[in-house]
Amino acid sequence: MRIRTLSIIALLCFSVLSGAFLVVTERSFSPLRVIFLDVGQGDAILISQGQTQVLIDGGRDGKTLLGKLGQQMPFWDRQIELILATHPDADHIGGLAAVIRRYRVATYLSNGVEGESEVFRDLRQALDLDRMVKQSVVGTGSKIIFPGGAELQVLFPKNGAANTIRETNEGSVVARLVSGNESFLLTGDLPREETVLPGIPPTQVLKVAHHGSKYSTSETWLTKVRPKAAVISVGKNRYGHPSEEVLSRLQEKGIRILRTDEQGDIVYICREKTCSLREKGW
Repeated sequence: MRIRTLSIIALLCFSVLSGAFLVVTERSFSPLRVIFLDVGQGDAILISQGQTQVLIDGGRDGKTLLGKLGQQMPFWDRQIELILATHPDADHIGGLAAVIRRYRVATYLSNGVEGESEVFRDLRQALDLDRMVKQSVVGTGSKIIFPGGAELQVLFPKNGAANTIRETNEGSVVARLVSGNESFLLTGDLPREETVLPGIPPTQVLKVAHHGSKYSTSETWLTKVRPKAAVISVGKNRYGHPSEEVLSRLQEKGIRILRTDEQGDIVYICREKTCSLREKGW
């Protein structure tokens, strides 16, 4: 299997050969910040290190997302090195067109699935008009390497496999961010995680799939990944998210529950080998 590796720096220098991303990397001594943005009923995660900004998903609307990025990014930083869209549902890509129009975006990655909604068509138009944005499809084995050495490893789906799946949630990109001795498992909206990720190692922080839907985060899955904390990105909704079943499973296993609808932006700071939750009042 050919491994795709993408290293990113403030001034992104690309050389693309045979589908592999080769980049000159500068060392960064800034801490890595992993920010689960409070964007209501949707997902948006900003991974930031110095001048390097990576955005995973974009929530439901541009106004909310742009406001959050304005709060969390340095005011002078007008570039986002990379956007990764886990799948084309509106509550994950709704704000991305606005970001592409507001910021200089170097790279856009996705699972390759074309959505059918007006929201997706708006995103596609924004990407097509901005010829500076490099676009690529990711799959199992793809890597994004941060200046300080942290790695975002794509675990699912296999390259091109998402196009064979009828339900968009089932093709969600799943990625594992490793920083020192800590890891974050980011699951998009993937249902029945244990069936498609049988060999997954334990993780410290789990981003609960599909906003806490009862079709995800089974007891088998939690026993396998053994997280210390579970982040639920959720807002006011009519779907019953997060489900009582999921909340009960997390509580029974002693896993700390962090919810964006209750706590706002959830921020982890990673320095050297460890990551810590930034508690309110810091």
